Amino acid sequence: MNRLGEVKQPIERLINGAANALKAEVAVFDSGSNLICGTPVYLKKKGKAVHSPSINEVMNYGSVLVNTPGEMQTCVGCRFKDNCPATVELLCCIKADGAVIGVVTLTSFTREGHARISGNTQTYLDALTELAGLIGGLVRSREGLAQTGSFEMLVQEAFNVSRDPLLLADSNGVITQYNEAAAHSLSFCRLSTASLRHILPETTVRKVLRGIVFQEKEVSMGGFRAKLTTRPIYVDRELMSVAVRFSDETYGPENQPDYVSRIIGTSPETQQLQRMIRRLADSPTPILICGETGTGKELAARAIHEQSSRRKYPFVAVNCSSVPETLFESELFGYEEGAFTGAKKGGKIGKIEMAQGGTLFLDELGELPLSMQPKLLRVLQEYELERVGSAEKIPLNIRVIAATNRDLSEMIADGRFRADLYYRIGVINLEVPPLRQRTSDILPIAAHCLESLRQRMNTPVKRFDEQVERLFLSYEWRGNVREVQNVVEYTVNLCENEVVTVEDLPPSMRDRSGRMQAATEKKLLQIEEQKRIQDLLDQFGYTLEGKTQIAKALGISLRTLYRKLERLGTQGMPDN
Repeated sequence: MNRLGEVKQPIERLINGAANALKAEVAVFDSGSNLICGTPVYLKKKGKAVHSPSINEVMNYGSVLVNTPGEMQTCVGCRFKDNCPATVELLCCIKADGAVIGVVTLTSFTREGHARISGNTQTYLDALTELAGLIGGLVRSREGLAQTGSFEMLVQEAFNVSRDPLLLADSNGVITQYNEAAAHSLSFCRLSTASLRHILPETTVRKVLRGIVFQEKEVSMGGFRAKLTTRPIYVDRELMSVAVRFSDETYGPENQPDYVSRIIGTSPETQQLQRMIRRLADSPTPILICGETGTGKELAARAIHEQSSRRKYPFVAVNCSSVPETLFESELFGYEEGAFTGAKKGGKIGKIEMAQGGTLFLDELGELPLSMQPKLLRVLQEYELERVGSAEKIPLNIRVIAATNRDLSEMIADGRFRADLYYRIGVINLEVPPLRQRTSDILPIAAHCLESLRQRMNTPVKRFDEQVERLFLSYEWRGNVREVQNVVEYTVNLCENEVVTVEDLPPSMRDRSGRMQAATEKKLLQIEEQKRIQDLLDQFGYTLEGKTQIAKALGISLRTLYRKLERLGTQGMPDN
């Protein structure tokens, strides 16, 4: 029995729970394209037979989005090609002990599911990646791979010591491990679900996977340039993995704008934000970035890091709202071996320590547990830390940037945030304004999102029509830039023409367009009526007799005419 098959029952329990939470169907396949298990609806709709090319594609690319089932290249030869019951499908590799052992798929068979998943692809891919990790963990737990786990940890720690971007890929090219430098330098793709094919030209990848050794070979693809060094790893004369290094001295995107330039817009507010980022880049002082959800606070933080002399060192982001309070200290500060029950052999480096030389970004600072706040304050005051279970002080060389959408002064008054931490971390406050305060940036941001998606996806969409642009300018955008990105991605997935119309927008925005059109028509009628009444007043006069004639001409009563005059503000001179 294969490795996934040996843990079939716990996998079934896991995927059924995940399917209920994600409102989609889940199935698991091994590396030989054999179905291990699936949710009941998946099995009913697609059966147990598997179309191998679609699984093989995931094994080569790490993750795949199928948003037009039956029309993808890998659908050729599938029995469902012309009548696929699925409306959208996300597939992701399952990894264990440094190898890809299978594929997990998230599928919807409804239009609603297509709209929901297509409009939030990254969120669902993150969830599917976590699910794949849990399944890989089940396999390792079943096989008792404690030594392998320790080896993986040692490899990861060795990777993180290097300042150069380092990757480890399996024999198909799927990335199984990478260091912080790679995550920062190769931020144009998501390494946890990526393949070498997302980074390097296909011809280069084929040579690498044949075991050909590269030594400081300059490569480029889509604007990316670096010097590449590779080493094949063989087990019993069979290629198992490939180690890949990019020389940081020459690494860099060709003609790609820096992070400051990625803050799209020409409004005075955006230009002021860009100026502040450049001025503050090399300051050692902590910065607190404030702004509503989705305004681009992390982008501003990355821009500060990228503009600074620390840019060659890691940018480590910690979302304070996503870490359980019980794990916060160990995640941030790390721990020594034996510090608590379940601690990994050899201990673990914390997020703060990972940022050595670079920038520590604390997102959603307002969600930081009250118990952790004095410990973080001590780090900011002394720039040294102690791992959990250790008395040794580790000196730090980091820049701290925090971000929040909460009113910290209000939290201080309520006793939910320490005033001393606020004054230490908020020495410099940087405000990222919401879109409603910089409406001239809305269309450039939407156009930039559209062009980015055009480069990533095979889509005919080129622009928005005038009605859509007017709607964009009048829309509230409560989710700010992030909502713009989601709306544009939704339209690109569904639009079949070169020009996006209102019909291609999400239902909530279409409803808004209908209300706008009705309001516009009502306003035009009011203006036309006001002009008609004014013309009649000029013709018949403002006397009672004149108004009686106007009412007769309009076919309404004199009382109704007076109500209209009052509403339109056209009472005229007193009656005689």
